[in-house]
Amino acid sequence: MANQSVSPPDNHFRIPSLFWFLLLVGGLALHTCLVFYPDVIPYASLGSVVGGFLKYLATEQHTLLLYIFYFAIVAHAGEGLIAFRMCRSLKMTSAATVLWTVQTSIVGFPSLSLLSLHRNHCKLLGKKSS
Repeated sequence: MANQSVSPPDNHFRIPSLFWFLLLVGGLALHTCLVFYPDVIPYASLGSVVGGFLKYLATEQHTLLLYIFYFAIVAHAGEGLIAFRMCRSLKMTSAATVLWTVQTSIVGFPSLSLLSLHRNHCKLLGKKSS
């Protein structure tokens, strides 16, 4: 029988910088409030420029905001699916796959970029993916 080395399951996981979490999760939360709960935003406290612009978006451009909201949901779900498939092709552990999938579904491209870097690193090391 030929001597075949079996590589252990990949348990790699990294978190994007706090900057991306604050920017993207905060932006998605603000967008959700603008679309579904526009009355909870203190427009006057945000100043005349920012508050006025956000109030204009919430009142005059609600349909546009709604389309952008749905697009963001679909885009993040798609990125999560891509992350899931990449993890499976890298033969990652179930725990790492869940972490990457959930994180990428929330944060999006910063997480997917880190996973892509890991995939490229594995290719350089000669780890085969299916």
